[in-house]
Amino acid sequence: MDTDWEKLLKSHPAVKKEWDATYPWIRYVARPVSFPISWAFRKAGLGANHATILTVLLGFASVPLLASGVKAWMAAGALCLVLYTVFDCVDGDLARAWPETGSPAGQFWGELVGHFYLICYIPLGLSFGEPWAAFGPAITACKLLTINIRHNFWETLGGLWEQSKKASAYEPSTGKWHYKVYYNLTDPQGHIFLLPLLLLAGFGREFIAVSLAIACADLAFILVFHLLRARKIGSKKGQVL
Repeated sequence: MDTDWEKLLKSHPAVKKEWDATYPWIRYVARPVSFPISWAFRKAGLGANHATILTVLLGFASVPLLASGVKAWMAAGALCLVLYTVFDCVDGDLARAWPETGSPAGQFWGELVGHFYLICYIPLGLSFGEPWAAFGPAITACKLLTINIRHNFWETLGGLWEQSKKASAYEPSTGKWHYKVYYNLTDPQGHIFLLPLLLLAGFGREFIAVSLAIACADLAFILVFHLLRARKIGSKKGQVL
C-alpha cells in the first residue's frame, strides 16, 4: 500500500469519524471523495494551506453567482458551496496527516470561509427580489444569533455544565437519531448538496422559505434550551436534573 495513502487513512481519528457519521452527505460522499483528492495534493507537493486557499476562492465565487438571478449561474454558485464542503475535508485531511503543511493562519481562514454557508442566503434571497430579498438576511441573522448563544453559554457556563454531568445520570444526545436529524435540518453542511438541484428545478424560493422557518424555530429552541440549562446549573449548584 502507498505510504502516503496509508498515513492519510490512519490520521482520520475516531472523533472525526463520529462527527462525519452525523451527516450522511459528509460520511458517504464528501469524505470518501476527499481522500483521493488529498492524496493527489500530497503527490503534487501541495498541502493544507493550498486547500484552504481553494476553499476561500470557492466561497468568494459562490456569492456573485448566487446573486446573479440566472438559474444556471445560481446553480453553479451552489455547486461552489458543495465543492467547498469537499475541499474543507481535504484541508482537514492534509492538516491531520501532514500538519507541517498547514498554519494557524490557514486554520483561521478555513474557519472564516465556513461562514459562507451562512451568508449564502443573502445573495440567494436578493436574486429573487422582494420579499425574498428580506428573507435571506433574516436567515443569516437567525443562524448567527444561534451560534452566538451557543458560544456564550459554553464560554460562561460550559465548565459548570461539564462538571454537573459527572455528578448526574445525564446521557448526551451525540450520535442518537434525533441529534442527527436536528443537525441535518439546521446545519447547511448537512443539506447544502441539495441546493444546486433545487435551483435547477426551480425550487429556490421554496428553499429560502423553508430555511427561514427552520432558522427561526432553531433560534427559539436554542435560546430556551440554553436558558433552561443555565437555570438547572444555578438551581441545583451544578447538578443536572
